[in-house]
Amino acid sequence: MQTVAIRDLKNNPSNMTKYLENNESVFITKHSRPIGITLPLNNDTLSVGIKNLVAIEQYKNGLISLGKMAEFLEISKQEAMSLVNRLCIDWLDYDENELNAQLDVAKKYAK
Repeated sequence: MQTVAIRDLKNNPSNMTKYLENNESVFITKHSRPIGITLPLNNDTLSVGIKNLVAIEQYKNGLISLGKMAEFLEISKQEAMSLVNRLCIDWLDYDENELNAQLDVAKKYAK
């Protein structure tokens, strides 16, 4: 997700349109604090819906967890996993060592 300061937007609005044309969401900031967000209007936006898109963008950018995304969308975590899978978004990004550590913990509690 890109960030554009309101003063930059006033002086050069093409900065925002450039990002939107590349299907990127944009945070608008004032004095370095987010005051709004713009979302590209494309088939994904229209088919998934704005609320879903905001939650998915926040999740994709690591700003919220999968659980928080599910809570925001009022769906189960399993439904959230299914949603991100349909959109080809990774929800499990462990490297081999992290995955083995998670498996060890799961085996310990499965006994």
